[in-house]
Order: sequence, then structure tokens, then C-alpha cells
Amino acid sequence: MTDYNLKNKHNEIIKYFSSVFCLNSTINAQKQKDLVTITGKVSDYDGNPIGNCSVMFQNSNFDVLFETKTDEKGKYQINIPKGKYSNIGAIDMDTYPHTMKAGTNNEDLRLEFWGWNFIADRDTTLNIQYNRMEAYGVHAFQIPGGVPAYQIYVRPMSLTRFLTNRGIQNAQHKEDLSNIAQKSSADAAKCDNIAPTIDKVGIKVWIDGESVDVLMKQQIKEYYEETEYGIAYYITVSEPKKTTTLPYKIFKIELTDLENGDRGEAIYCLENTSYIEHK
Repeated sequence: MTDYNLKNKHNEIIKYFSSVFCLNSTINAQKQKDLVTITGKVSDYDGNPIGNCSVMFQNSNFDVLFETKTDEKGKYQINIPKGKYSNIGAIDMDTYPHTMKAGTNNEDLRLEFWGWNFIADRDTTLNIQYNRMEAYGVHAFQIPGGVPAYQIYVRPMSLTRFLTNRGIQNAQHKEDLSNIAQKSSADAAKCDNIAPTIDKVGIKVWIDGESVDVLMKQQIKEYYEETEYGIAYYITVSEPKKTTTLPYKIFKIELTDLENGDRGEAIYCLENTSYIEHK
């Protein structure tokens, strides 16, 4: 092979590997654009970090899609694909009642933190606090044509009350209720007694970091089956005075059992509506 041909072959090889490198760089850059970074710290309400805590992003069946753990300072960081996640959770398995480490005292047990309808559209700092109260199944919405306020639904759970009422069987995630027929016998249904009644709970709500007024709070029954129900809250809160450029509002609700001090919080992302208002 002549020097000329060798030189051409060499140039072709360089061009090939250069094109492969550029293609891989483009693909990697695109992948990075499709990811967001979620960082934060997990702690209790005294500011103590919760290390070895799992921070999980789940689908609507509560399957874990992505997970990371906090370090000894309670800090975590995770890269996840952009999108909307049914829920996120933070839980230390060693102090969770169903998976607790052998020999753990009841007073050292905790429940878990929940985030609902979590929108991961940008890099976000999410600091999490939780202890012995769980705010489950949070949903926020506005009533079309109603007063300028937001409605929030939440099912609470107090760990102290749960440990006192172990005999009650509670509904599981995604339990099928389609065959339940509501009959008059439901008047005799038993309450699971794992949540404070509405007069024994402290409720605080923030929207996009701004504290809003709790205008009304109501207690309702959430039936697990015909003969058993739990306590849930239906809360009306004022609109925030400030606006943000985010395409959604971030609700944070904090619950405190006024009888035993159990405390916990959850968040919910509510997407802004965009209706056609003019011809």
C-alpha cells in the first residue's frame, strides 16, 4: 500500500472515531438534559439528621423506580429522569415499625414522609422533616366556581395511637374496594383510632413556601371496608398572596397530634390550569 493510501486510511479512521465520539457526546448531553438533580437533607423536628434514610421515587403501584440513601449528616442527592412521579417517600427502615431493627424502643420509632404528584422538571432542593405522624394520600384542588380558596384532603396516622391500637387491621396500598356495598350496617362500623380527631390536631399549610390561613377543617370517614374506617381531614385554606413563575404550586401540610405530640408533614404538587379565556 502506498504512502498516499496509508494516509487516506489513517484519515478515515480518525474521522470514524471522531464521529463516534461526537455521537456519544451528543447522546450523553441529551441524557443529561433529560435528568434533574434532587438534593436535600432529611431530619427530625429537632434538627437531628436522619442517616441511612431511603429517599424513594415511586410509581402509582408504589414500586420503587429510583432510590438513594442519606449520609450520616442526613444529606442526599439523586439524578432522576424528568417527569411526574406518583409519590416519593422517605423512610428509615431501622426505625419503621414493620421493619425495625431488633431491640429498638417504641419511643425511637418513626413513620415516614410522603410527597404526592411530585413534578421533577428542574433541579430541586427538597429538605424533608418527619417523625411520628404520617400525612398520607394528600390531594389539593380548587372547586370550579367556588370561593377563591384551595381544598386539601389528607389521611393522618399517629404512630403513638397506632401502637396503642394494634388490633385494628388497616387498608393496604391500592386495595380493591370495588365490591364494597355501603349498607345501613355501616353505621356500626369501627374506627381504627390511629389518628387524632379534628379537635385534637394542629394543622399548618404552606403554598410555595408562603404560610396560608386554615379557613376550615372538617373530619370525614374514609372507609376501608363496610365495617371499618379511618379518620381523614378535609381542609380549606386561603390562596397565597405571592405568585411564582413555576407551572405548578407546591403545597406543604404539617400535622401535629395535640394530645401526644406526634408530628409529620407531606407535600403535593398542583399543576396550574391554562384555560382558553377569550375568542
